Amino acid sequence: MRTAIISLTANGARLAEKISLKVGGQTFAKGRNFTKLANLVEEIFGKFDGLIFICAAGIVVRMIAPHIVSKLSDPAVLVIDERGHNVISLLSGHVGRANELAVEIAKAIEANPVITTATDVEGRFSADTVASRLGLLPEPKEAIKAINAAILRGEDVFVTAGDVRLNLIPQNLIAGVGCRRGTSSLKIFEAIQRACAMIHQPIERVKLLASVDVKKDEIGLVSLAEVMGLEIKFFSTTELQKKIDEYKLEESKFVTRSVGVGNVCEAAALCCVDEARFALPKTAFKGVTVALLWEK
Repeated sequence: MRTAIISLTANGARLAEKISLKVGGQTFAKGRNFTKLANLVEEIFGKFDGLIFICAAGIVVRMIAPHIVSKLSDPAVLVIDERGHNVISLLSGHVGRANELAVEIAKAIEANPVITTATDVEGRFSADTVASRLGLLPEPKEAIKAINAAILRGEDVFVTAGDVRLNLIPQNLIAGVGCRRGTSSLKIFEAIQRACAMIHQPIERVKLLASVDVKKDEIGLVSLAEVMGLEIKFFSTTELQKKIDEYKLEESKFVTRSVGVGNVCEAAALCCVDEARFALPKTAFKGVTVALLWEK
C-alpha cells in the first residue's frame, strides 16, 4: 500500500515520522489550518491507497465525507490520537485493508488497534477481505453484505446464500520498472519476481511492463518483455512528471540527474491506468526499482 500520514500538531508530526520509519508512508504536516487540510484531502483522496490521520476522529469524518464513493474504491482511512494510544480503522476496513494496516501500525508503535467491523469483532473471515488479499475484485457491492451476513450467522454460504452471487474478478498486475544502464534481463526478472513474492502473488499475474522512454533501448528490459511475452510501454519524462505531481510521488535526486525525472517505476505504472491501487509501492532492489499496480 502507498500511504499518506497527515498530522496537525508537533506531537502528531513526531508520531508521523515514527510511523513512516517503522511501517512506511509519506508524511504531510499541515498544522491546524483546516482550509489547507481540506485542500490536501481533496487532492490526495483516491491518489493514495491509505490515509492515516493523526488528530481527532471528528475532524477526519468532516474532511473525508465529501469524497467517499464506495467501499470498493475508497482508500483505507485510519485515525490515530497524537499520543499514539489508539489506531482506529475508520473506512474501507476490508477491501481497502484498513483493518490490516491498523493492526500493523498498532504493533509497530505499541498502540491499541480499534476494529469495529462485525466479522473481525466476531473472529470470522469476510468475503471482501479474502478477495483483497488474493488480488480479486468483489462485485456487486450488495452481495458482499449478504455473504458476510451469512458468514456471521454461521451459515454455509455456498449452500444458504440463496440467489446471492458474489463475483471475484481476478486483477492483473502492472509492473513499473526503473533500472541502471546495462542491467541484465535476469536481474530485472528477479527483481520483479521478488516484488511479486512480497505481495504473495506469482509473477504470472504481471501482464504489462512500463518505464521511461529513455529506456527504449535498454536491452535487458526490452529482451525481458520479449521473453515473458509482455507488452512494455514507455512514457516521456513530461508524462511521468504529470503523474508525479498528481499523485505527489516522492522523487530521487539521483534518478532526476540520470533520466530527467525523479520517479520512474511508480509514475510509469500510473501512466497505464485511469484509476490506481498500488499492490506494492516503489521498492528498490540491486540496480532495479519496481512498483506494482493492480489493473482495474
